Amino acid sequence: MLAQARKSTAPFKAASRRRKQAEGFYETTVFVHESARDAIDRLIAEGRFKTRREAMEHAIHSLFHAEEGATKPR
Repeated sequence: MLAQARKSTAPFKAASRRRKQAEGFYETTVFVHESARDAIDRLIAEGRFKTRREAMEHAIHSLFHAEEGATKPR
């Protein structure tokens, strides 16, 4: 039964990936330390984020967006 459920969601996942790629997004896998995962889960439990993905996207975006606004060294 589980295999059938996975099989039925495969076309949806593939279409979602193609749509994201067309929008300029890239999928990547990262390993995070247990303490980072726990911190993310704590923020989700507090209602700050809905998913780990959302939390990680926010963290990555914040890091690189902050660099764009920073003053360049002379």
